[in-house]
This record gives sequence, structure tokens and C-alpha cells, in this order.
Amino acid sequence: MNPPQAKASLAELARCVRVQEGEQQDRLELASAWARQPQDASGRTVGLIAAGLSGLLIMLLLLQAAMARTMPTLVLALLALSAALFFCWHFRGWFWRTEVDVDAVRVRLAMLGWGVPRPVELPIADIEALAYRMEQGRLAVLSLRHRGGELPIPFSGQRELDKLYCNILLHLLQKRRPEISFAAASETT
Repeated sequence: MNPPQAKASLAELARCVRVQEGEQQDRLELASAWARQPQDASGRTVGLIAAGLSGLLIMLLLLQAAMARTMPTLVLALLALSAALFFCWHFRGWFWRTEVDVDAVRVRLAMLGWGVPRPVELPIADIEALAYRMEQGRLAVLSLRHRGGELPIPFSGQRELDKLYCNILLHLLQKRRPEISFAAASETT
């Protein structure tokens, strides 16, 4: 059984979701996983300490390699720098923001950040539904069902934030095309 979780405050939710409504275009932005963590979260503190110590260690190794001019020290410094770059590339998704732009013609899904996939655009006339699937009371799948298939939409995994995100996204979609429904996704999605 899952332990009960405290309800998120409106200020916490507002920090994670940004909405811009306009006559021509609407935009919904979901903050990155890193930005969604509370300022005093232990994972955030550990990440900052690890990044700081790693950076300091790499700089000291590079300084030692430059001063000593020995091959083993230079190789060790380059290996440490390579490992740091690998971890930065591997965890880059923690810093991506999700942006959904909706206008009268299209819906554009983009990730903002370093090393992101290309943006995807769908004609709004092709979209049939905003599909979802719940598992154990949490959102498990969120996608735009369209004539050509389904486009997965990233979400936070936080119950109340996902409720707010889904409702705002559905509102923005139905504002431009009222025929778009909110439907349960199939189990194979």
C-alpha cells in the first residue's frame, strides 16, 4: 500500500506549469524534473554537491596534468572529464522542459534544453482525443490520438500536477477545436 502524500500547494503547482493564452496561439510549459523538485529536496542537494565536487576534482586533475606534464596524469584527467561528460549527457533529460504550442492550425510538442529530440507538429484537424491511462491512481500514459496513430506527451508523474497539466492541455486543445475529447487509452499504448 502506498503511503499517503501531502497535497501540493497552488504555489508549488504554479512553479511547475506555465500557461500563456492568446488570440492566435496558446502555450503550455511543464518545468523540468530538476526544477520541479523543492529547493530543499535531498536529491537536489546531493546532485549539487556531487556536481561541485566532480567539477573541482576534474579541474584539479587538469591543473596537475598541466603542471606535471606526465602522461598518466593527463590520461587520468581526460578519463575523468570523459566520465563527467558521459554523465551529463545521460542525465540531460532531467533538465528538459516540455512545451506544447496550440494554434488554429497545428499542435507543436517540443522539448527545450540540451540534446533534445526534434519538435513534433500535428495538424489540429487530425487530433481526435487527448488519451490517458491510469495505474494505481496515477497517470501512466498521456498521448494525443490522431489519424496517424498516437503521439506520447511527457508528464511529471506527480498526481496533482498531472491533473492540472491534463486539464489545462485539454482546455487549450478544445479552445481551438471543441471536437477533441478526453478518452481512456487502450492497454497496448
